[in-house]
Amino acid sequence: MNYRPLLLPCLLFFLFVASGCVAQNPQSTEMSETTQPGMAHTVYFWLHDGLSEDELKSFEAGVRSLEASPTVRRLFLGKPAATPSRGVVNNSFDYSLVLWFDDVAGHDAYQISPVHLKFVEEHEAKFKEVRVHDNVVLE
Repeated sequence: MNYRPLLLPCLLFFLFVASGCVAQNPQSTEMSETTQPGMAHTVYFWLHDGLSEDELKSFEAGVRSLEASPTVRRLFLGKPAATPSRGVVNNSFDYSLVLWFDDVAGHDAYQISPVHLKFVEEHEAKFKEVRVHDNVVLE
């Protein structure tokens, strides 16, 4: 069988996948030697009722600003998905945030970074409740 026609698509696929395995934060001054982050920091926000559209946009911009922290490798901001109701699903939150770090030390540095402290100072009055789940990513 002639595999030559498959060579280019396979090579392009490999390059596409490999390009996703590098540090994603262009603000970071240090490059990660790991191929994927070692820790996920997941935050669920319940905001006070009655916030204006401008306040919500400001909150979203504030969350997105957290990616400027040097140890943040990836940032994902989301809202509850319209998935079917099941006993194990809690879609009552307003926003979710997932930050990826190389390791726990990167997370700890983020917690005291000026970017994070500024976000908390400027937006904590909007928080009705915040829940955090930190986990080490298994290989």
